[in-house]
Amino acid sequence: MEQATPFIWNPILRQYLINAPHRMHRREGTTTEDITSGKVDPHTQVWLHPNDFPPVLPPTGEAYVVIYSQDHHRNFTQLNIDEVNAVTRLWRDLYCDLSKRYACIMIFSNSGEMIGQTQHHPHGQAYGLAVLPPVLERELETVIQEHEAGNGCPFCRVQEALSEQPFEVAANPTWQAFLPPYARYPYETHLYPRRHVANLTEMQEEELRDLAELLLDVIRGYDELSDGAMAPMPYMLGIHQLAGARFHLHVEIQPVGRAPGKLKYAAASESIWGMWTNDSAPAEKAQELCAAIEKGKGHV
Repeated sequence: MEQATPFIWNPILRQYLINAPHRMHRREGTTTEDITSGKVDPHTQVWLHPNDFPPVLPPTGEAYVVIYSQDHHRNFTQLNIDEVNAVTRLWRDLYCDLSKRYACIMIFSNSGEMIGQTQHHPHGQAYGLAVLPPVLERELETVIQEHEAGNGCPFCRVQEALSEQPFEVAANPTWQAFLPPYARYPYETHLYPRRHVANLTEMQEEELRDLAELLLDVIRGYDELSDGAMAPMPYMLGIHQLAGARFHLHVEIQPVGRAPGKLKYAAASESIWGMWTNDSAPAEKAQELCAAIEKGKGHV
């Protein structure tokens, strides 16, 4: 039977949400069967697995699990740069494919059971959606408004303002990482390519490798905070990208640990009203994270 659209319109907030009741009791996946069944070459290390409980189906969307490694017992920080680079290249291929059919491609990761991770195999996820989620819609509105006002790219301006300032926590030849003054989580980090590019299709091989390196540096740095007392740091990661040339690709990582044994919850003011309170001074947390990232590099 053809599925009715899962997109439900909220007429007050003027945005969509997804209804997917079949996901309530979803189980731990068995992605290793892709190898044993012959669906995937036994030498493959990264691949796409169709989501066993997809929140959307064509033509409204598609959902995949992005497998990072055959080894079920490794986590992201235990991968090396070459292995993560294989993931970033797969992300690019995935965007190239899904963007032919959908307005939005959400590539993301949930790491840690306390923020909803149910599949322990090292992995991320990807949704192709026929509609824009509210955050991307708001970002695109800002881009259009600033362009029409003659102000250029708002992301480029933010990047320039934060470069070589206390808010810059790490960098390499083609990428920079910032803990911006408007961070919602104490150690929230935004990664920007040094070039203005709209999406992963425009990424060169060197840039994809540098992205892999910077992701490892930042996430390993999280695990070094407070002398390792917050490890493994639970976090959410998402790639913000669109097809229009005016948009600016960036990666946001929201680690939910705020202190040893304490998590930053999206409580009433955040969840109900969207008014976030960051219980820290971003410039101070940026310096903590910067030091932790350097410490993490010494342990590789």
